[in-house]
Amino acid sequence: MAYYRLMNLPTLTLEPVWHENLLFIAVRGKLQKELFRIVNNWEGRRYSATHQCYLILYEASQLAKLKTNLSGFAEVVTTGWGKPDNTMLPDALTRAWVSVPDCYLEALSIMRYSEATAKNYESQFSAFLSFIYPKTCEAIEEKDIHRFLRYLVEHRRVSISTQNQAVNAIKFYLERVQKGDRKTYYIERPRKDTKLPTVLSEEETMALFEQTSNLKHKCILFFLYSAGLRMSELLNLTLGDLDADRGLIYVRGGKGAKDRVTLLSKVALQFANEYCRQYKPKHWMFEGPGQHPYSARSVNSIIKRSAERAGIRKNISAHTLRHSFATHLLERGTDLRYIQSLLGHESSRTTERYTHVTKKGFEQLVSPLDNLVGRFTFEDNKGI
Repeated sequence: MAYYRLMNLPTLTLEPVWHENLLFIAVRGKLQKELFRIVNNWEGRRYSATHQCYLILYEASQLAKLKTNLSGFAEVVTTGWGKPDNTMLPDALTRAWVSVPDCYLEALSIMRYSEATAKNYESQFSAFLSFIYPKTCEAIEEKDIHRFLRYLVEHRRVSISTQNQAVNAIKFYLERVQKGDRKTYYIERPRKDTKLPTVLSEEETMALFEQTSNLKHKCILFFLYSAGLRMSELLNLTLGDLDADRGLIYVRGGKGAKDRVTLLSKVALQFANEYCRQYKPKHWMFEGPGQHPYSARSVNSIIKRSAERAGIRKNISAHTLRHSFATHLLERGTDLRYIQSLLGHESSRTTERYTHVTKKGFEQLVSPLDNLVGRFTFEDNKGI
């Protein structure tokens, strides 16, 4: 009877996954009824759109407890835990993760770091403290930092941006919390790949809008594209941030805790007025359940669905509309300095990358292949 019951149970897999430089338990499989209740109510659980599953911060006790609680409702398979490889921290499966000290979190709050930055710093510094354990944060030496950075580069093979985030999280503790001297920490590594931003053409952007029928969803896309907003800036937008008379949007506390103004499109304003009349938001421009700010996951889901209906095969997100805003302005002759101001870039070098994806000036250029065979029709040139 027990064997028959086991054969009819769904299968769940608990496997190790690295996310934001921390080791998590990934719960993979179909979560039905009681399984969903257990995982969804697990303290500290989070859903990762990247990994498309629930993640729970790894601890040996957590893995054992999770397996026990789920086993009555599913066949639980644990894989990858007994064979540490280059994706694992040394002895990661037998040590506990070290939490950051309260003074670290207090300093992040006092200095008004954004929620996203504070969360990232906390996870990066926690990973570092776990790496040097049992040494404590009060005993950090420069050699510990270099050993950790070398581990990230040579074994974890993290990106340069992740490596820099780890350095900044450690420096924040040493320089801001402990008031130490400022230092530079560097590990030699291959040159960073230059990746160009994904940009939609004006025709693709229009198709994206046309395939978005819901008024609220269309307004969200309009504001992302017409104002060049970051996701966090869109979600934190309030009704009082719109200046209809001057055609401006006030972006409060953008990246780097900086305020700025950007464009308020006349078309976007017309749709926003109708949206407000129908949906009646109270405080936030785009509100979710309980009058809380709309979720980033929901915004990207809207974009993905509309892109699929529009036949757009590029991998796009909310930030793609920001890239498209900047590129289209540049192609229509807007000075790069104005674009830099609208986007809120501190450095002009960040804005200059859009010059590499614009088609401006290319209209007058002809491919040498077209010069050779362009005078013939396709039928005449089948043999070429």
